[in-house]
Amino acid sequence: MARLGMVLYHGLESGAALESYARAAETAGYESLWVTERYFHEETFTLLGFLAAVTQRLKLGVGVTNPYTRHPALLAMASATLDRVSGGRFILGMGRSEPFIIRDRLGLDYRQPRTVLAEAVGNIRDLLAGNRVDTTGEQITMRDTRLAILPVQQPMPIYLAALGPRALRLAGTVADGVILNAYVPTGYVRYAVREIREAARQAGRHPETIDITCMLVVRLTPDAGALMPGLKQRLVRLLAEPHVGEILLAQGGFDTDILKPLRTAASHTGANTAQLISDDMVEAFYLIGDDATCRARIAEYRAAGVDAPLLLPRLEDYMQVADALRP
Repeated sequence: MARLGMVLYHGLESGAALESYARAAETAGYESLWVTERYFHEETFTLLGFLAAVTQRLKLGVGVTNPYTRHPALLAMASATLDRVSGGRFILGMGRSEPFIIRDRLGLDYRQPRTVLAEAVGNIRDLLAGNRVDTTGEQITMRDTRLAILPVQQPMPIYLAALGPRALRLAGTVADGVILNAYVPTGYVRYAVREIREAARQAGRHPETIDITCMLVVRLTPDAGALMPGLKQRLVRLLAEPHVGEILLAQGGFDTDILKPLRTAASHTGANTAQLISDDMVEAFYLIGDDATCRARIAEYRAAGVDAPLLLPRLEDYMQVADALRP
């Protein structure tokens, strides 16, 4: 059976609702269920503990947390605990987060994100293996630290979120798997997979052992045209981010010349920015259309190098998508 996962969006109203989403994914035959960490919404590890108790087979992933808001020792503790209570089904997904959250809103130090992430992965691996950690890294210090519990999985998988070339190469060097960003076209995926595999090869690792996942934003609809205006506005916000627009458009096969007028328009309230986004771009960045169209697009992502696509619908569409696109 082809590997396929589901991702829970935010807005959960109750434990009963959360259980129903989990059971729907498990019954439909999905391999994994992922929870995103979005600040000031539901707390991620609480949800995962609940999901571990109401499922038996699903792998459970966090996509993704970071080593700034949670010290690597705390991440190791949480990971070992979740892996034990789930019977060896947990996947730790990590990323560097963003400075406007970590520094500007939470007031935490945000320096050398790739160094912090690399050191955190090494420290967490050592702790989960039962090793004592006593180290002073460039960014992370840990003194005489050792876990009193160990995960079921040895080794327990650690995935890294990655978008740009340096992050992709870091993931290929140190991670068990990679979580490619939501809203990425298949052309970018092919580029990212090449970067990841080559970095693994240069690090002396077997490139094919690195699991490539990608969150795919799904809009299951018989009328894609009706959704186009809103989806175009979302792409404007994404592509306006520094460096993000350049890499996604260039590697996705689109003209980067739109970025300057797009960013200029996006900086002015009320400007009509959606006109700069074509329908073809929306169809490349989303899974949009009926179930046959969405299945065909999932196959395109697999062909581009994604080992395990992760479907990310709006919460109100979760049940319909889980049933219509089941493996």
